Amino acid sequence: MGNDIRTIEVKPSKDTMIKAGELVDVVEVTPLTLTDRKIYNLLIDNADKDIAKPVEHSIDKEKLQLSRRGNERIDDTIERLMGGIAKIKTIRNGESATLRVQLLGRNIEHTRKDGKFYYTFDPILREVFSDSTVFARLKTDVMLSFNGKYALALYEMTAKRINMRKTEEIFSITEFRNLLNVPKGKLKTWNNFKSFAIDPAVAEVNQLATDFRVEINGIKQGRSFVEIEMKWWRTAPDGEESAINELTYSKTGRKARREGTTEEIILPSTELKHLLTDQAQENARKILMKGHNRMGLQNAIQQWEEAFSNKERPDNPNGAFIAFCKKIA
Repeated sequence: MGNDIRTIEVKPSKDTMIKAGELVDVVEVTPLTLTDRKIYNLLIDNADKDIAKPVEHSIDKEKLQLSRRGNERIDDTIERLMGGIAKIKTIRNGESATLRVQLLGRNIEHTRKDGKFYYTFDPILREVFSDSTVFARLKTDVMLSFNGKYALALYEMTAKRINMRKTEEIFSITEFRNLLNVPKGKLKTWNNFKSFAIDPAVAEVNQLATDFRVEINGIKQGRSFVEIEMKWWRTAPDGEESAINELTYSKTGRKARREGTTEEIILPSTELKHLLTDQAQENARKILMKGHNRMGLQNAIQQWEEAFSNKERPDNPNGAFIAFCKKIA
């Protein structure tokens, strides 16, 4: 390992999470959904420095609710993660090898919607976390903003490579399909793979990533495409600003803005959660827990956003949200 810094020693910032590189370039034997990947990232982020320890981790169930569908979607995701097997490239006795491991171990959750979810990681997977010296620093708000699972996979792949000395890498088409986790039997031709996986993923990453850009090109041998070239580079300040602005806009119309198929008319966003400070959310949680309805924080945020759907964005979002929670508690 030499002087390499271990992944578990790298400190995340307030708005980023650290993910072991071994879990970025990973092949899912059982393909996960976009929501599955996001929730798994949140579980990794929540475990933080204890991720390689033989301990039970806990997280508020509300933090895993990424949509209005509620806990039943979380249940489906947890069961897929428990049944999911990942193939990870590794070294055994000095030779390259493939490790097959379960993504999520034993877990238990409170029945109530605002309860806790307790979970563990497989001992072999903990060894991977412990030994890892390559990592991706993911911006949490960017990670949670993706609409396409191929785009999220490409974002993680680029984030892992952006600090490397090299700025390009060649993959076989099969290898790249596996890293994007395209299901077997889907998008089998080059044109379909490029049109429905690669191009949309590149476009969404370059629209949302605030600090880098990525480019994917096919390499021909004769008349057939046989390899894929991936290039990446850091953005200039103007490109970073446009990506940051995109994160503040509503997801509605994002594809049209990306493709330039409509005039860019930005209405006040109804997605106001990103305007709330951690302290405001914690104060709101306490207010809600003391109320008669015992409403969860995420449900309150959703109702608050809906209440402002046809109104101007509040000048003081934190104060407006606290007042709203006092009213509905």
